[in-house]
Amino acid sequence: MEDSHVYRRLALLEQQVRLLSEKLGVPCPTFGSDAGAAPSGVFENGVPAEVVAMARAGNKIGAIKLYRELTGAGLREAKEAVDPL
Repeated sequence: MEDSHVYRRLALLEQQVRLLSEKLGVPCPTFGSDAGAAPSGVFENGVPAEVVAMARAGNKIGAIKLYRELTGAGLREAKEAVDPL
């Protein structure tokens, strides 16, 4: 398994834990070496931070692809999430 695939899966799992934490109203655990830093896994509108960074860097196609990989979304949903960024 490629490292990039592992990191993407990890980011997805972290995002899912954060979303469940918010839904259940329990404190969200911090992950990795940035345990004291501000959370970076999910952007304010629910789009993963990695996707936001990629889109803002001008790689919208890559951002759409990454969004689909991280969330399991279809092409239309991913495009609608990434286009406004």
